[in-house]
Amino acid sequence: MTIRFEHPILERVRNLLRVEHLFQRFNAVLAQDDMWSHHLALLTIFEIMECAARAEFKLDILQELERQKLMLYPQGSSIQPDSEQYALHQEIVVAAAGLQQVQHKFAQHLRENEWLMAIKQRVPIPGNVNPFDLPAYHFWLQLPAEKRRERLNLWVSSLRPTYDAIEILLKILRGNQVVIECEAVNGQFQQNSLGQKVLLLQIDVDMDDEVIPEVSANKYMTNIRFLHPDFAHTRGATVHQRIPFKLSMCGFESLSVPAWNK
Repeated sequence: MTIRFEHPILERVRNLLRVEHLFQRFNAVLAQDDMWSHHLALLTIFEIMECAARAEFKLDILQELERQKLMLYPQGSSIQPDSEQYALHQEIVVAAAGLQQVQHKFAQHLRENEWLMAIKQRVPIPGNVNPFDLPAYHFWLQLPAEKRRERLNLWVSSLRPTYDAIEILLKILRGNQVVIECEAVNGQFQQNSLGQKVLLLQIDVDMDDEVIPEVSANKYMTNIRFLHPDFAHTRGATVHQRIPFKLSMCGFESLSVPAWNK
């Protein structure tokens, strides 16, 4: 069994991954019926609000969607229906249209909800989201699961177009990759010339090796050091044996095999 670690090269990709992670958590706990799962779902909505609040975030996503659309079908080229390329083009068009329809500031309708904001303000204070400080929230948590789920879906509805667009971009990014079988000697792997087009690294290792990668990467250099996980300290001990792993380099544009692997 393998485990995959992802390392974004650019901050804009890091932001996409953060929002994706939060929505995946939200969807997972939303599907549960117990009140504590729905409590976590609401707290996750608050995290999404903060993580995607930057004004340029929506513009960055729309610009990348448009760029990907033009790369699929440059100006003047013919569109071939019933192809994977055409299906992806349509997904991009639908995602961009859905995101453009959201006219207000991200999560603005939630920020105008006094009840929600009263809960959000208390979350950072330990123990402050409790039945005697927030009796109305305690009442909401006692409602049937379907009623809570209906309300959570309503609150998150205007945030979902952002998630849908992010999922399309990350599908394109992860699908456009160069995969190399590598080996870390004494737990370390280092190479030059990662390339300007590489935006995301994926590192697949065997769970039985019980290691985690510590990655430092940019367009000039890739350095991966494998550590043993340590659940008592911030940083685990360095590995001193050979570690085979699979390295996938992902980008929005066509990638070539790096010179050091030819």
